[in-house]
Amino acid sequence: MAGDLRLPKINYITISGRITRDVELRYTQNGTPIAGLSLAFSRFFRDQSGEGHEESHFIDVVAWSKLAERCAEELHKGSPILVEGRIQTRNWVDKNNQNRKSVEIVATNIHFLEWGDRSGGSNSSPANYNDNMPPSDVTDDDVPF
Repeated sequence: MAGDLRLPKINYITISGRITRDVELRYTQNGTPIAGLSLAFSRFFRDQSGEGHEESHFIDVVAWSKLAERCAEELHKGSPILVEGRIQTRNWVDKNNQNRKSVEIVATNIHFLEWGDRSGGSNSSPANYNDNMPPSDVTDDDVPF
């Protein structure tokens, strides 16, 4: 009875990497902060001959509300982070009237892995922020990226 298969409804990702550009902070029409980040991450593997290889990949990350503001304040190009969240696809029509689709992570928690401030003057520990729930009335049309 193949039709009786019930898959669990799991959409959760944990990934680490470095930010590829400075955080882009914007606001929805109702003033809710939203941050766009681009994350570079790698996968190491060995081929059939045993030789090691590393593949680099990139994915966009979206953070909301206070988490978005904290990301914009404290992160910069090259910052190491660990992101927890869910995968989301978004469809839109671009300026040339072409249908587009993107896959991104909507962050529920971002661990800032860099110790201290950018100038190296502080010895504070990495920060973790998890206040990141998008407002319930936000639609894809509200996302300004």
